[in-house]
Amino acid sequence: MKATHRLIDSVWTVEYNIVSPTEVEIVRFSRDDEEGYEKEKQLPQCSVIEDDNRTFTGLLVRDKHDSFSWVDETNCDRKYNVTNPKHVFDYNC
Repeated sequence: MKATHRLIDSVWTVEYNIVSPTEVEIVRFSRDDEEGYEKEKQLPQCSVIEDDNRTFTGLLVRDKHDSFSWVDETNCDRKYNVTNPKHVFDYNC
């Protein structure tokens, strides 16, 4: 599955596998994903949760794309814990 997060003029795309109703495995996190740019408004919107060391610990997903607000814990449809936590840039392969 994929979800996107726009940051200024870049679209960051998270590719993930759902492990359980509350957990995901992150496959890739990149601003170079063509599908993320092409289908940004059709894909779910997301925000990543990082700790102080920039380790990916969670993912917030909203099904409906809203260009005027960020996804946070008050407006997300799902919140996942990450089963394979790594530094955010270690997923960009």
